[in-house]
Amino acid sequence: MSYQPAEAPRAKAVALISTGTDLLRGRPIDTHLSSIAREVLPLGIEIGSHSTCPDDLEAIVETILAATSKAETVILTGGLGPTEDDYTRRAAERAFGRPLEFQPALWKTIRGRFRRFKIPIAAINRRQAYLPRGAWTLPNPNGSAPGFGIDHGGRFFFALPGPPHEMLPMLRTHVLPRIRGRVTFKLWESKVYGIPEGDVDEIVKPIVEKRSGASYGLSVSGGMVSVSVKFETGSPAPTVRLLEKALGIHLIGPWTLAEAVAGLLLKKRRTIAIAESCTGGQIASALTNYPGISKSLLEGWICYSNASKTARLGVPADLIRSRGAVSREVALAMAKGAATTAGADIGVATTGIAGPSGGSIEKPVGLVWHAVHYRNRTRAERRVFPGDRAAVKGRATNLALDLVRRALLE
Repeated sequence: MSYQPAEAPRAKAVALISTGTDLLRGRPIDTHLSSIAREVLPLGIEIGSHSTCPDDLEAIVETILAATSKAETVILTGGLGPTEDDYTRRAAERAFGRPLEFQPALWKTIRGRFRRFKIPIAAINRRQAYLPRGAWTLPNPNGSAPGFGIDHGGRFFFALPGPPHEMLPMLRTHVLPRIRGRVTFKLWESKVYGIPEGDVDEIVKPIVEKRSGASYGLSVSGGMVSVSVKFETGSPAPTVRLLEKALGIHLIGPWTLAEAVAGLLLKKRRTIAIAESCTGGQIASALTNYPGISKSLLEGWICYSNASKTARLGVPADLIRSRGAVSREVALAMAKGAATTAGADIGVATTGIAGPSGGSIEKPVGLVWHAVHYRNRTRAERRVFPGDRAAVKGRATNLALDLVRRALLE
């Protein structure tokens, strides 16, 4: 069987092929589509199709033929090991009509890796030193299975190993530079917080629809709306300026809320202290994912008990008894107490009922009070979040971060 060019014009979108019978059985979970899509989208390239094949030579050959008949770039993952059911090299041989040829230099590299890690090498590993004629090697610094690439009449075919910790570095180092010039569109992406998806759609839709060759998509997670606008022609700048103006304070940018807050704290040289009850340390955890945040984040407390709120933050015990731990007054006292105790510019606090029990008519499950103390002013916001315990904690964390962001932007 050899490759027969299709008469239809080829799409510039990438065709992705995952191989492995275990993937079709759900173990392990195939994450290649999401991870590779995230890598190629910033280049202005999309995944046009995704197929998962069992460890079957005929199935893989047929899938390669179908993919290369429609796409200019095909990326295949898996099947590069030395065993009988690793069919990628043989499938490429048949699909492209390129006999496998032994590569002495590649075999030397493979043997060197085994010696370096003091692992006995078997004769079967010699199979990994065979590549289709005319293919170039894609070195694998994190595993024994080298990848390879083929330029077949202007169509690129890349074979990468299956394990993500091997595949992704090779994709970034060897594949993305090769396909960078095959841009088909420009992409603008940003996150929006504080307004529901329907409202975001009403803002974005009329702006994008006025622009020829533009389309958009929305997705929601944890109360955060992600906006993606695709521009197939011209400069995105005029439309992006309109979108930024229309979305205003709700526009976060391409970052997470924690990244936006951390960036502002460092840029403005402000310090912060965090007092958490129902969020259980998630606000502090989110901020500490940002490199360099130690210059701004001074202290954090998980004051889950009433006694802790009093002992660590100076919240009056009488206030907790009279107003309840989940109240506006206690949240305000926690935020101010955090800032004062740590000597920080900003104090932020959360106290609430994450559920599934503990609620009442006056204080239902999902109720969270948030407070921010900044520039001698302390403000609180009440919110009742839907969802289970994890969802309530996640949404409360996002709102707390957004209140800090807004305070810093004033």
